[in-house]
Amino acid sequence: MSLKSFDDFCAKIVNNDPIPQKDIFDERQTIVRAQLTTRALWLFVITSGINLLVMECGPQWCESYVLSTALFGAIAYLYWVCANARRGSLFGINGTATVSSQIGFLFGDAVILPIAIMTDEDNSNFLEHLFIRNNMVSEYFIAMLGCALLLTSGIVMAVCIGNYRKREKENNDK
Repeated sequence: MSLKSFDDFCAKIVNNDPIPQKDIFDERQTIVRAQLTTRALWLFVITSGINLLVMECGPQWCESYVLSTALFGAIAYLYWVCANARRGSLFGINGTATVSSQIGFLFGDAVILPIAIMTDEDNSNFLEHLFIRNNMVSEYFIAMLGCALLLTSGIVMAVCIGNYRKREKENNDK
């Protein structure tokens, strides 16, 4: 919503003009989503910072700095999806189109990345080093865990879309 349309919206509230319920719901969703996005970003920043501090100053627990940071990004994204689903701000007024496309990308990433890792030419001993390699958590395991988190995010979104469409159908039937 642009600043001018927000001013018009506020003017309608002050003048006690009738406001469509859709506009109020859209503003509430925008505010809630912004708050949850801020929380998810803070979660990512704090966990990534602690991870980098531990990896640099303490014992390196994972083979890859990038994949461990990506894992914390996947955790923050899953938090964001679940929190928005719980608060009812996952879908906008326009429906589920944007979330449906995100589900496609999440499922695609969760399927393609493990296949790419397993079929790499350098991974002839993939199963031997799936969990631990060089006394650290294997990058294979971290990548698989990240893919599982992305897949879980996609499943949560798909379930929410199904529930949303079911409610919409029930409301249209009334």
